[in-house]
Amino acid sequence: MASKKEILGKIRILITQSFKNPEDAFNFFDKNGDGYLEYKEVKKLVKKAKVSGYLSSIVANKIIRGLDKDVNKKLNWKEFSKATKELLS
Repeated sequence: MASKKEILGKIRILITQSFKNPEDAFNFFDKNGDGYLEYKEVKKLVKKAKVSGYLSSIVANKIIRGLDKDVNKKLNWKEFSKATKELLS
């Protein structure tokens, strides 16, 4: 089973190698264009980062619970941006 460090590393690689910046990544995964990343969109991001199917559900849930400051069960750009700044530094 992948460790937290390995999973975050995979997400870092995805964001830095597949997108010009974190905002492009956010917009790419915000499929419905509502300004939020919902569970299914976060799960797609995690899967795209090559986290296995079973783990992708768990990781997506943990990401949302850990970063969702306004407790609406989805991530807005501000929440995502803060997390990616920490992840990429």
